[in-house]
Amino acid sequence: MKRIEAAAFIAVDWGTSNASFALCDADGKALELRKGPGAVESRGRFAEVFDSQTADWRTSNTGLTAWLCGMAGSAIGWMETPYLPAPVQLHELADAPVKIRDGVYVVPGMRCTNPLGAPDVMRGEETQLFGALRMGALRGQGHQLVCMPGTHTKWAAVAGESLQEFLTAPTGEVFASLCEHTVLVRDKATPVTQVPAEFERGLAEASKHRGLLLHQIFQARSLRLDNQLAPEGAASWISGLLIGADVNGALALFEEHDSSGPVVVIGAPQLTAWYAQALSNVGRKSVEVDGSAAALAGLAHVFRAHEFREGMERA
Repeated sequence: MKRIEAAAFIAVDWGTSNASFALCDADGKALELRKGPGAVESRGRFAEVFDSQTADWRTSNTGLTAWLCGMAGSAIGWMETPYLPAPVQLHELADAPVKIRDGVYVVPGMRCTNPLGAPDVMRGEETQLFGALRMGALRGQGHQLVCMPGTHTKWAAVAGESLQEFLTAPTGEVFASLCEHTVLVRDKATPVTQVPAEFERGLAEASKHRGLLLHQIFQARSLRLDNQLAPEGAASWISGLLIGADVNGALALFEEHDSSGPVVVIGAPQLTAWYAQALSNVGRKSVEVDGSAAALAGLAHVFRAHEFREGMERA
């Protein structure tokens, strides 16, 4: 096993469906990357999964600490950690990691009362927000609206360096459920493919009749039956409809926190591109940020803050 001289810490972004393990230098640059099972598959055996994914890194680079975010700190995770209540300064994340065992820490999630007056929570996205701030993708001043698309899309209102409130839309989960568990979008023989023209049609439909999403969803079936929508294009049409409805609803709900500036979209590149297109269709500019890079930047800052405190205590 070869020692990597620049290795400083291990970063883990543990999502619901998959996990990303990175051996990083002190600046958060990934020296090696690995994919692993998500929280659902890892439930009850997080320690085993972590050890198997990182054993050689820790053996050949002794003294490495590991910094985790996401579902590892959830009720189905390695150890349930408390939520920080919003409004909250994002830099407070660096002071709040929870120790799981020697050398392994997890960043807590956040909770708020969302614009609908209901409780809301996030795990992992708060670290992406913190990382985006450190990367300069968030200005650190004024009001900014942030979109973090995924299985459970998060919309966050940021003022300066403070997370004010946020809202979750299960856009990706609804899309997957409609495609896999209903007759509305496709039969099992039809693959889920991306047809850009049909995605655009779905976006247009979302803006045409706002607030009628449940009534519009059935069109994925009726348009196919009427030969106005090819079977292979139905998934793209419903994707456009759901993302368009998500964007329209969030912009209306966060109007008081919003500014004339671009919406910052943080996530996987393909998802951020779709949301950027949806925002453009309603006249809004956007800035796309890679979610993996943002998570690493956030965890790197938490690591460095820990190292600074440790150094001060030893001095």
